[in-house]
Amino acid sequence: MTLKSIIKNLLPHYIVSRYNQKNNSTTKDSYLKYLEQGNSILRDNFYIRVDVPTAGKRVKIGDDNMLDCNIIFESGTGEVIIGNRVFIGASTIICRSKVEFGNNIFVAWNTCFYDHDSHSLDYRHRQQDITQQLTDFRNGESFIKNKNWEVVNSAPIKICDNAWIGMNALILKGVTVGEGAIVAAGSVVTKSVPAWTVVAGNPAKVVKNLEVGK
Repeated sequence: MTLKSIIKNLLPHYIVSRYNQKNNSTTKDSYLKYLEQGNSILRDNFYIRVDVPTAGKRVKIGDDNMLDCNIIFESGTGEVIIGNRVFIGASTIICRSKVEFGNNIFVAWNTCFYDHDSHSLDYRHRQQDITQQLTDFRNGESFIKNKNWEVVNSAPIKICDNAWIGMNALILKGVTVGEGAIVAAGSVVTKSVPAWTVVAGNPAKVVKNLEVGK
């Protein structure tokens, strides 16, 4: 253990937290290197957080979008692709695999897209996560710098053209929201949504069929 980490272990938790936040946060200038975009509007809340820095464009955005979301990459992998004419309110995209949006899509406020389980289903791996998080944090690093992602399930999310996602929805790993589908406010979507349907509830289920293409 280094002298710096020994000293930090003796300091109050609040001081250590503020120090780590200052040194580990991604500034706007630094996140732009991960971004490729057309003429889209990035609103005040738009932000890309990269916990494990890597090379290359990890967020690709088309034209005529209006985005107010946070995009978070907790590991060294993941890609977010947003097509054209997409509105995303103050929401969160957490990506390790791939999260892809088509064209002409509305996403309301406080929706979360989460393409992985975050932790293993095996409690022993979760115990190891806690130990590793404490070690990394106390050493002045991102608390998930050395997380073991090999034991975490992940699968891409895809939101197809003309979909509408209501406020406070949660879209989980492996889900495809079909063309023209509507996800009602507050829904928890664990399985793919058929095109031209309305789903609602927890877990979300089809509650209405829409006319195709209307």
